[in-house]
Amino acid sequence: MKVFTQVGQKDLDQVKPENINDNTRQVVGEYNGKLDGQNFPVATVDKLKMAPPTLTSTSTANVNGFSHVGQTQDYHRVRRWRVLDNGTDIHTPLINFDLQTNSWSSGWNNLTEIDSTFNDFVLEFEAESGTLSGCFDVNFRHGVDRIQSGVSPNPIVSWSINWWARWGLFCNDVLIAETGRIYPRLLNVSIPFKIFVGSQPVRLELKWQAIDTTAEQEYSVTTHKSSMEIYGASIWACNTKR
Repeated sequence: MKVFTQVGQKDLDQVKPENINDNTRQVVGEYNGKLDGQNFPVATVDKLKMAPPTLTSTSTANVNGFSHVGQTQDYHRVRRWRVLDNGTDIHTPLINFDLQTNSWSSGWNNLTEIDSTFNDFVLEFEAESGTLSGCFDVNFRHGVDRIQSGVSPNPIVSWSINWWARWGLFCNDVLIAETGRIYPRLLNVSIPFKIFVGSQPVRLELKWQAIDTTAEQEYSVTTHKSSMEIYGASIWACNTKR
């Protein structure tokens, strides 16, 4: 357990009984529970730390967001989610696009590259020295990478191999959390993170990458389908001040 002394002591300083007594009482008090929510001595709490927090909306036409600034912790969130934020219903994706229209496997991609309505889907704020923790959520269907003939009622279908996607959260363009490889399915992922930050501007941004290998050829195949559907995404963060 970390303890805090009431009076500092340096080499060659005169040892004063009152200093020893004050330090002893301080340590005993901390062991008896006299610490605040951040494990600091209660003596460090002043009137400024008892001030009420402020809540500010950062919502735009396409995203929902807020900043909750307190004395010891700040909370920030940005979200764009199906029916909640400019969506239609739970079955209609916010974005539906063909992965074969571009090379998405060359590196990390911004959501704004596929849909300009995600321009505001970033979390920007002024952090204070301490820790930054939170998580990002993505609800998406990682497509149907296949080649399918138009013959019915029994069309010929061929699935590709080594097909996957992954999502990552970047803080000031540095990757701090990622999902790893996700193979074709409908999935909701929630990935936590925690880093140390200084007193500095912070920009949290969600990016993605996809490996879209060519599907195996079949006789009389005419249509190649490889889609990505995004139903919602959100980022929230808590800045615990030192």
